[in-house]
Amino acid sequence: MESAPLTADDEALIEKVVETNLDTFDPDFFDGAHIVAAGVRTGDGEIYEGVSLPASIGRASMCAEPVAVGSAVADGYSHDELATCVAVAYPMDTHDATEVRVVPPCGSCRELLADYNETMRVIVPVEGKNRAVDAIDLLPTRTW
Repeated sequence: MESAPLTADDEALIEKVVETNLDTFDPDFFDGAHIVAAGVRTGDGEIYEGVSLPASIGRASMCAEPVAVGSAVADGYSHDELATCVAVAYPMDTHDATEVRVVPPCGSCRELLADYNETMRVIVPVEGKNRAVDAIDLLPTRTW
């Protein structure tokens, strides 16, 4: 997987999503709701955010990345205008984390991001540093 260093715009996206994560985390709802926040930046620089949505029935729960993608699409952006995505997680003792951190998308979200734009840059931790990779590179054995 080839990765690239982050740009100033990438760092600004992370900062915005971290702020949203800190503002929306709800420790009293579902024993900690909205643990993950995500942001999608479009090619023209607009940012759309989403938060994870827990539900009492697991299948009804939603990751933050599809919420962010859906917000951009609902505002009129097409799939090929989605340029960059990042997700961050709230620091939870149960996750052995003490600060908000960039997290890679889960398998389903990797599929979704690649479906919407294979060349979308996805910010992920790589060997202890945040780096950008193409969405399709997160699915090295995808055959469809």
